Amino acid sequence: MGLISIILQLMAGVGFLTFGFTEAVCGTPPNRYHAGQIENSSVIIHGFDYDFSNFKHPAGGPFNGQTNPLIQGGWNLAANDASFLFQKVNQNCLGLIQKAKNSSITGNGDDLDWYFPCNVHNQSGGIGANLTGYGSSTNCHTSSTAKSQFNNLKALGQVYYTWDDVRNPTNNLAVYES
Repeated sequence: MGLISIILQLMAGVGFLTFGFTEAVCGTPPNRYHAGQIENSSVIIHGFDYDFSNFKHPAGGPFNGQTNPLIQGGWNLAANDASFLFQKVNQNCLGLIQKAKNSSITGNGDDLDWYFPCNVHNQSGGIGANLTGYGSSTNCHTSSTAKSQFNNLKALGQVYYTWDDVRNPTNNLAVYES
């Protein structure tokens, strides 16, 4: 009887390690969406998919607090990448990137408010870069209020690319740190 109970306990332990350990430790994996298949009700920001179907842009500039930029204003936001509207600046590149003389980029010294034009880009990178408005802060969300409101948005899941996406000559993609 003792030997059988030890064998049953060992079997239960192996069963848990085989079937239950991953579920207990890792939980449910996050949702993942393949780039190029993001729907028109979503926006990509910093590699995550956000549902903007019922989004109301806070009041400010051309927005009255009831405006959905997916539908109104011609922002070309639906199913595209808006990461450059919410740039993460002055972290690892502080002191390395400096603004050019006579630049209209705002900031104090090496503390810049943005590095790249605050434009929306195609999710697959298939269309050439939109370099217009480089010196304009119109689309840049640089205030602490805008950044905290963005941080309160809940992402639907991660957006991923495959090596075939990178190799595709119609896409304008590059790999960094991977």
